[in-house]
Amino acid sequence: MYQTALSYVFRLSLFAVWIGGSMMVLAAVMVSVDVLARKILGVTLGGSDEISGYLFAIATAFAFPYAVMHRANVRIDVIYMRLPVAIRGALDIFGLALLTGFAGIVTWRALAMVTVTWKNDSHSITPLHTPLILPQGIWVLGWCLFCLTLVFLLGGLVAAWFRRDWAGVQNLGGALSMEEEIDDETKGVVPQYPETEPDTRPLSAGG
Repeated sequence: MYQTALSYVFRLSLFAVWIGGSMMVLAAVMVSVDVLARKILGVTLGGSDEISGYLFAIATAFAFPYAVMHRANVRIDVIYMRLPVAIRGALDIFGLALLTGFAGIVTWRALAMVTVTWKNDSHSITPLHTPLILPQGIWVLGWCLFCLTLVFLLGGLVAAWFRRDWAGVQNLGGALSMEEEIDDETKGVVPQYPETEPDTRPLSAGG
C-alpha cells in the first residue's frame, strides 16, 4: 500500500518538475525576445520581467518534491559517511523531520497569504495589474506537493529504520554515496575510446 502511494507521489513530482522546467524555458524565451526587441527594434514587450519572476518562483517550488525524492538536497557528509548505518539512518530521519517541519511552516504561512490575497482581490502594482491569486495559488500548490512528498518519505524512512532495513533507509533518505553520484552525473554518457589503427610498419629483419 505504501509503495503504491509513494509511486503516485513520485509520478506527481515528475510531472511537476516537467512543468517547472517548461516554465523556466518559457521565462528564458520571454526575456530573450524582450531584450532582442529592445536592442533591434527599440520596443519592449512589457511585463516579461514580472511574468518571468512568477514563473521562476513557481518552477522552484515545483522542483522541490522531485529533488528530495532523488536525494538531491545538499548534505554535509564528511563525518556522516563514517558512522554506523543505524546512526546514519537516525540522522536521516532527524534531518528529514526538520525539513518537513520547515516546509510545513512555510506552506502554512503561504496558504495564509493566499487566503488574504483571495479575500482582498489583490493585484500587482504594475502595468499588467496581475491578479496575484494566480501566481501565488500555483506557487503554493508546489509547496503543498513538497510537504506531501516529505510526509510520505519520512513515514517510510521511520518504518524502514525500525525494521532495520538499512538498504531501504539509504534508498529513501540517505545521502548519495560517491559511486551513486558518479553514476548520476555520468548517466547516459557513452565513453569514447580512441580508435586504434593497425600497425602497418614493415617487420624488421629480426622478426
